[in-house]
Amino acid sequence: MPDSVLLRLGTRGSLLARTQSQQVADALMAATPGVRVELVILKTTGDQVQDRPLAALGGKGLFTKELEQALLDGRVDFAVHSYKDVPVTMPLVDVSALEIIAVPPREDARDVLIGREPGMTIDRLPPSAKVGTGSLRRACQLLERRPDLQILGLRGNIDTRLRKLADGEYDAIVLAAAGLKRAGFFHAAAMTPLDAEQFVPSPGQGALAIQCRRSDVPTVGFLRPLHDVKTAECVNLERQIVLGLNGDCHSPIGAHAVQTAGEVTLRLAVGADGGGLPVRRSTVRGPISQADPLVRAAIAALA
Repeated sequence: MPDSVLLRLGTRGSLLARTQSQQVADALMAATPGVRVELVILKTTGDQVQDRPLAALGGKGLFTKELEQALLDGRVDFAVHSYKDVPVTMPLVDVSALEIIAVPPREDARDVLIGREPGMTIDRLPPSAKVGTGSLRRACQLLERRPDLQILGLRGNIDTRLRKLADGEYDAIVLAAAGLKRAGFFHAAAMTPLDAEQFVPSPGQGALAIQCRRSDVPTVGFLRPLHDVKTAECVNLERQIVLGLNGDCHSPIGAHAVQTAGEVTLRLAVGADGGGLPVRRSTVRGPISQADPLVRAAIAALA
């Protein structure tokens, strides 16, 4: 290997995207002496258009589209995505020449409720409270617990969403714990993590996906050491649920897999179209080696 290899890492420009990309860059440089990583900031459609719901614009793929195009064009060597933003169906780019090479160990997969009062819980929210979220999955699970809540749309980066809460536009908002923790915004005394067994996270939530060109053999080799097999297996199960349900970015699907000693527990929570009630649930357990039967069993058990 040459004395030094420079890899260009494509990332969105938000604080969270830059922070988690830098964390991956640091891990890569620590694992492979002689590799240097340069962050290349790219603007995505999902970041630029903030006044409309993602579903109306084309879905979460708008957060990965420009990064994948930059990979295909050779402008960057690899990209870091929040795995829950990577489309399971209907990708906006032909990704046949690309591959998710590494999935690092998962951060906290839970959602977090943040109220204007510290330590707010769903049950303690005032009657008809205004709760902000851009997620149909979160909306239906909130309404299942509290049908009186007013669910209002919420877009923007983490700091923007927290500012809207502080400005009084909402009584509470729901964000991903992983993003809050990676960006340094999580405060245990003021924020309430929601039990993943009851408030089932989005498929892939808390995980990162490191993507590059299949043909770029040297970069593939550099990235492989960052891969965590257990995390990848669990996220794959969750994404297979979306495929099995013919889901897309409009679908209020919660799927969360936890693996212990070769056994996996897979929980589903699936709302009605549009993020409404009822919410159907199921939980199955079995060997991780039996992934396909587990997925079929979880879907069949929805009730």
